[in-house]
Amino acid sequence: MNIQSDISTFVSALFFGIIFIIISHRLRIPAIVILLIGGILLGPSALGIKLINPSLLGSGLPAIIKLTVALILFEGGLTLDIKGFRTVSVEIKRALSLGVLITWLSSSIIIKFIFSFPWPFAILAGSLIIVTGPTVIVPLLKRINVNEKVHSYLHWEAVLIDPIGVFIALLAYEWIIGHDALLFLLFRLVIGSVIGIISGIILTKVINRRLISHEHLNVFILSYALLVYAISDMIIPESGLLSIVIAGFVTGYRDTPQLEEIKIYKAQLTELLIGLLFILLAANLDIDSFKKYDTVRLIAAVTAVMFFIRPLNIFFCTLGRKELSLREKVFLSWIAPRGIVAASMASLFALNIKLHGRPEYASLNDFLEAFTYAVIIGTVVFQGFTAKWIGNRLGVLKQIPTGWLVIGAHRVAQIAARFINEKGVSVTLIDTNMHNVKRARQYGLTALSADALTVDPDEHPELYGIGNVLAITKNDHLNQLVCQRWKKLLQNPELYRWKLLHAHDHPEENKEEMTATGRPVWTSLELDKISTYNIEEDDFPVFTRELQERSIKHPERVLLFQKEDTLLPYVPDGFTGTCTCMVYMPFYVKLDINTRQEWIIYSASKSYREVLHELLIRLNLDFPQLNIENIEETIMKQEIEFSSVIGYATALPHAYIDGIDESLVLVAKTAKPVSCLFCHDDDVHFLFLVLSPKNKPDTHIRTLATISKLIMDEERRASLLKASSREDLINIFFPEGME
Repeated sequence: MNIQSDISTFVSALFFGIIFIIISHRLRIPAIVILLIGGILLGPSALGIKLINPSLLGSGLPAIIKLTVALILFEGGLTLDIKGFRTVSVEIKRALSLGVLITWLSSSIIIKFIFSFPWPFAILAGSLIIVTGPTVIVPLLKRINVNEKVHSYLHWEAVLIDPIGVFIALLAYEWIIGHDALLFLLFRLVIGSVIGIISGIILTKVINRRLISHEHLNVFILSYALLVYAISDMIIPESGLLSIVIAGFVTGYRDTPQLEEIKIYKAQLTELLIGLLFILLAANLDIDSFKKYDTVRLIAAVTAVMFFIRPLNIFFCTLGRKELSLREKVFLSWIAPRGIVAASMASLFALNIKLHGRPEYASLNDFLEAFTYAVIIGTVVFQGFTAKWIGNRLGVLKQIPTGWLVIGAHRVAQIAARFINEKGVSVTLIDTNMHNVKRARQYGLTALSADALTVDPDEHPELYGIGNVLAITKNDHLNQLVCQRWKKLLQNPELYRWKLLHAHDHPEENKEEMTATGRPVWTSLELDKISTYNIEEDDFPVFTRELQERSIKHPERVLLFQKEDTLLPYVPDGFTGTCTCMVYMPFYVKLDINTRQEWIIYSASKSYREVLHELLIRLNLDFPQLNIENIEETIMKQEIEFSSVIGYATALPHAYIDGIDESLVLVAKTAKPVSCLFCHDDDVHFLFLVLSPKNKPDTHIRTLATISKLIMDEERRASLLKASSREDLINIFFPEGME
């Protein structure tokens, strides 16, 4: 044997495996299609190129296949989403139980009667085509763009069915190779399960206690997984695959730190291994084996799997359920592509049966590959490439993604998401802050605890159908990075990001830059402050109103705009008619004061006394029994003795009077500062007049203290300074009255 040829075959398989996977990603088709075609063409059976000749690897080929399959299955166990299973619909839970049994048993019966194989062998062959798998479903869903219900069904079925199908296939395989079938089956099950559980617990403790440094953790887990497989196989042959699946599941199920990072590394490694493995498997395929079992019968079996067993599965699993329409059920009946796991398990079992299996099955081992690969070709190629045409005819495709992804799950984001939801549009929030995520979920919102810069949308069906990205974290630079990443992940998304503009900033940005990094919105909103306000949810300074275009005098305060099918995080140019808006007020504090809109004025008066008189006239309209001349004289006398100016260009005149039952507060802002003739303080810009009954001094003092705190607050004082009309003042004290 030429060692140079061994290296050439291995390296070529590794290189072309990655190249074909890259090509498949570019073309958005399942990698298995390109890998299968490329592997066959580069192998010895098709064109005789022999660039990749797995037979030259000799006994090394089984070892490579076993170890590669072991690592792929470990990654599958690691990423099994039990929490996802608990939240999926009844139809999907049926698909993972009743549907699995229907596919397995029906396929076994068809194989038995078409090919007249022994029952154990037919049951093993039927078990290999249970799984669909995310490696074939995800590219298909990306390409055809189905509606949310169909997408959710296919996604969760593919993600959760892999380990179930592998486990059943392992059971059937154990039955085949065991001489004392039941005894050895039980023995392998017990030993494999025990080793897998213990290994998973040990690995979890090692990770939790940080016994391995961060930079060495991934390579340690890789070597550990292979060691588990080897030890289990040494104790009892052929138990390693079961052990490693269970070890991965236990590690992924327990609350393990750094698990997401580990999954990312394992996913990248698995992609490398899949490319290597499938090129070798495809190149090792004997094309003549397809003819050996009568092409007509093989086509009949595959046709039965596609057009009888899959529809039977779908309609039984959705029986009595109205969540899916008839058209959606028909489409689901059409789609069930098999992939990498089915192919690798078929090749591995065929190889093992040939080497170690029962003699009566040794001559049939190549059927496993022929049948499984025929099903893969039929389902991936035929179903996959007709899916969009069928989906169009059935009306289950979604033409334009309209869903929203909101980056950040703080209080403002939650209110925005609720507004979007109320308009009948799907919205998902993402935040690394688990407290924010839990709070959002309490309000019935869809929220993910993840990093928007690293999360894989293919692993979360909640992120399907996203057409708009609103990045509203408190970090503008992060918002830009998020928009840049999601522009690459989605097809022509609308990108928006929060950016606070100061007085010296130029509001316009280059259109090309906005296309790449998102359109700046909410530019006057001090998000870092408002999101931390310690006030009740019902008192939060964001309101939803039906408005006419003439009513929107402060478009910069509109956070979300909706008219008919248009939903935007800003007011579009040229808008006319009526719209629904989510509006932010500059601030809103629930003041413990008794005032009315009629008692708030924007005065053009030029003296302190004129402003005071103007306020008292307003009060007299509601309390005609009051002698406003006496009240005015009382206050002016008090000014001589002690000035009511409290600083910050604010005066707080106050008095006890007869004829009222509670404290009253009147507010004035002057167009220009006015001077007080009886004091030497700064000119006055604001005047708060407080009048209280003589028998309620506590209420009077509390009201004065509340107003003082209002003026001392820099942000609130700035909002008052910005007010340039009576309407602005009313909006500050009565935000619900902005119309």
